[in-house]
Order: sequence, then C-alpha cells, then structure tokens
Amino acid sequence: MRTRFVLINTSHAGNVGATARAMKTMGFDDLVLVAPRWANVLNREETIQRASGALDVLKNARIVKTLDEALDGMAHLCATAMTPRDFGPPTRAPREHFAALLGEGQAPGETPAKPESVAFLFGSERFGMQNEDVYRCHVALSIPTDPKFGSLNLGAAVQLIAYDWRQALGGFSVQPATAEPMQADAAAVAGMLRHWEEA
Repeated sequence: MRTRFVLINTSHAGNVGATARAMKTMGFDDLVLVAPRWANVLNREETIQRASGALDVLKNARIVKTLDEALDGMAHLCATAMTPRDFGPPTRAPREHFAALLGEGQAPGETPAKPESVAFLFGSERFGMQNEDVYRCHVALSIPTDPKFGSLNLGAAVQLIAYDWRQALGGFSVQPATAEPMQADAAAVAGMLRHWEEA
C-alpha cells in the first residue's frame, strides 16, 4: 500500500535524518516535509549523519509549503498526537487501527474497503500537531506509553509507527546472523563433561 510520512514544521535537522533512517529500515521511502525550519534541511550535515546511510530517502524527499501539497493523492490520513483532544477524529493505538484498516477481524463475507494510500502526519518537535491539522485526519494515533511520561523524540515516534505499519502489512522475516547451532547427542555431551572434569 502506498505510504507517505509527512513532517510538519520540523525544527531539528537531526530528526529529519533519523526519520529517513527509521523509514528505510522498514522499507518506506516517501517523505514529505511541510515548511521545515531550514530550507536546506535535506542537505545539512546533521541530517545526513543521522540518516546513517538512508541517503536515497533524503534524495527522494520533497519540501512543500502547505499540508495540502503534502497530502495530495493520499486517501487515509493518520495524525500522531500525544495530547487528547475533545473534538476531532477518534484516538486509537496504532496496532488496533492498522488491524481494522486492513480488514482483520471482519465478519465472513464482508469485504473491507482498504484505502489505496496512507499518510502519517507528525507535528513539530516543540508544539506537536495543530488542531486544524488533526481535525482533517481520519484517526489520531497515540503510541501507548507510560502515562506519567509519554514524550517521544520525533525519530523514535516515526520508528514505532513505521514498525507497526510494516508488521501490519506483513513484515519482514528475521535474517539469522549466525548458523543454527548443531545439536549434540547425549554421548557427546557426556564426553565433553568428562573432558572438563579431567582438565
């Protein structure tokens, strides 16, 4: 499914790089920045360093002036908001919403209307998302955190959303770093123990 990550009014260049890295590790590459603090943020040294090899994501990223431009062609909009709001879209945990969005748990015979595209919106580091931006979304995703301290770094929040979304889409298989250990039979284990005793 077509997936876009949208950063609104980002003020720290390092967070743009961290976002690119988080996206690439989960197989996503569509990044749009809405009116970031730095016009050259995609080429700043801190951005490139924090991207840690996800330079293709930075190269393909776009900078636009308005949220309307960033959301062009997107069907389903997901705000990310830590602060509950009295008005606006429902607040849901990412995994719960993703399962419903992809039609898991549907009654037999029901055909879920899956959107063709999804955009995840992240607000500025200092102020989060503005109410009017949240209100235009279908859902406000809230990452379950300790109620006493729910503040996440922007790059960390993107990583969690990207991971949960990738898992909902089917995920990647784990690549073994080492060969499967060989199983020794009882006689070999007894021989090894005798060797240790003698040593």
